[in-house]
Amino acid sequence: MRLAACLAIALLAAGCATTEGVTSLKSAADTENLHSMERRVWHEANGHDATIERSGKIYGDARATAYVQGVMDRLFPEFGGKITVRLYDSTQLNAFAMPNGSVYVNIGLLARIENEAQLAAVLAHEAAHFVEKHSFRQRVSAKNTAAFAVSGIPFASLAAVSSISGFSRDLEREADAKGFERMVKAGYDPGEAHKVFQHLADEVRLLKIEEPYFFSSHPQLTERINEFKSLSAGRSGGGRIHADAYNSIVAPIRLDVLRRDIGQDRYQSVILVMEDRKKSALYPPASYFYLGEAYSRRDGKNDADKALEAYKTAERLAPTYAPTYMRLGMHHMKAGNKATARRYFERYLSLAPKDASDRGYVQQYLKSL
Repeated sequence: MRLAACLAIALLAAGCATTEGVTSLKSAADTENLHSMERRVWHEANGHDATIERSGKIYGDARATAYVQGVMDRLFPEFGGKITVRLYDSTQLNAFAMPNGSVYVNIGLLARIENEAQLAAVLAHEAAHFVEKHSFRQRVSAKNTAAFAVSGIPFASLAAVSSISGFSRDLEREADAKGFERMVKAGYDPGEAHKVFQHLADEVRLLKIEEPYFFSSHPQLTERINEFKSLSAGRSGGGRIHADAYNSIVAPIRLDVLRRDIGQDRYQSVILVMEDRKKSALYPPASYFYLGEAYSRRDGKNDADKALEAYKTAERLAPTYAPTYMRLGMHHMKAGNKATARRYFERYLSLAPKDASDRGYVQQYLKSL
């Protein structure tokens, strides 16, 4: 404890001496001239990048990754090669930036975003944290340095703490403003910025859930919605939105997010999305299969009928999506409709991959019929 206290005092002194001279990054060249303590934080952030890479949490969609990186490069052209965007394999609605220029966007957030302009609002905000050195500024503040040092967490390992959990209100507001200006300068429609946060606020309210949502709690989300509306007030309308291009890229990710939500028993999120006509219109037709799965998991009044209807919709709109036929086969098998069940199971086997995990079960069902 004595050692921790001494470290706290040392870091407190270092923090007070360092923050005053911290300046924003102006271009990629500035990243070559960092203070020794800044380099230490960068080194630790590089370690976190390596840990994430080894953990298998990077979502391997090269086309989507290249697209998102292209949007970032459009927003911050003078930082080419220094701000790297990675897709993070999580269905939670979150994004975060490391002090070394690594930006992570959860696939769950990508699935909820409606167009490129909204994506630009998220990316510009996160990159603003990097450009303004918010991680380093927060690390060397007296309050955070002392608190973390006493708790036994090394100074350098704080590189990821507030990047993931959120910055102070003042730093978040600065990132809002700086990011918004970047978005507008790059030619995006300013009226799209607040809509990202409105989606998240609606989901927090309707699902009554507490998790590391983008920009944290509901009151903060509401505050940001109002701030972005205020920032866009008086701006001339129009600008780049690019909904079609974005939705084409993200469509398979949306389907994957629904599958993972069902696997994690987050069926309420699936129902929330798919019962909203505007939201569900952005999702691939096979998504109705997961709506059927969600109703089955919820198992409330009339949910069995709703599930069956959803499966039938998936069959009609996505006739080559194999999982639908297994569920319809099981329904008819339980109902005693043997011929119909057999037909659905055979259709499943004709469409499913040879190594599908459910293939053996379906073959057994056919034998029993």
